[in-house]
Amino acid sequence: MRGLALLLALLLPLTASAEGGLPFMKDIAGDRDLPRPWGIGFDFFTMDQDYDIKDLQFALPGVSIVDPSKIDVTNEVQHLDFKADAWLLPFLNVFGVIGRVEIDTLVDFSPAEIVGLPVSLGTLPVSFNGTVYGGGFTLAYGGESWFTSVTTTFTKTNTSGDLDSTVKSTSVQPRVGLLRNNWRFWVGGMYLDTEEKHEGTFELPFIGGVPFAVELETRDSWNYTAGAGYVFSDRANLSLELGFGNRTHTLFNFNYRF
Repeated sequence: MRGLALLLALLLPLTASAEGGLPFMKDIAGDRDLPRPWGIGFDFFTMDQDYDIKDLQFALPGVSIVDPSKIDVTNEVQHLDFKADAWLLPFLNVFGVIGRVEIDTLVDFSPAEIVGLPVSLGTLPVSFNGTVYGGGFTLAYGGESWFTSVTTTFTKTNTSGDLDSTVKSTSVQPRVGLLRNNWRFWVGGMYLDTEEKHEGTFELPFIGGVPFAVELETRDSWNYTAGAGYVFSDRANLSLELGFGNRTHTLFNFNYRF
């Protein structure tokens, strides 16, 4: 993310002196209309998904879990960020994001067989918030009435709270769509690879605090998407995307270009 922000900062004075400014190599687009090169905007993102347990450790002598894969883990995310982007080439857009995220993860031990413990562990709630930052790029191509694109995003979350938590994710979103007057419609998918780690202490009935460490990973790598957007002018546009399947999400975006 810092490298991408530095790149955008360096490009701004360069485009002031370059003939015509961004994007570079605009002649390869011929007489097609290109979007304004610089953009700022906001994203609001929510997601519900299931996790698999990649690793689980806890300091409770004589107690073991027969099959940790039977533990149910669900995850809910609410994410709001500010985005800055630039079209470096007619087919390449790069961007950086910074924002806030709230994450609620429920680890349900009930389905798992636990040896050496007279009481059920029940459900362990892991809730935290933090600052999310990252960046990525979009490759795009299209004609007068259609378009296709692939967006890749990398993010990391710095968390606050009682737990020592880290969250890293990589997403890839291919889309193909239609252009109708000021409207855009598309379908596609989202590949998501998330690693979520937590270390801390949880309270057990009659036992007290038990140190634990858990590493979670995305259960379903892909879900389907469909979206629509409206272009108010060459400066402003609005879009909404829905994700469905075993993982669901909503993505609301407003973008202003200059």
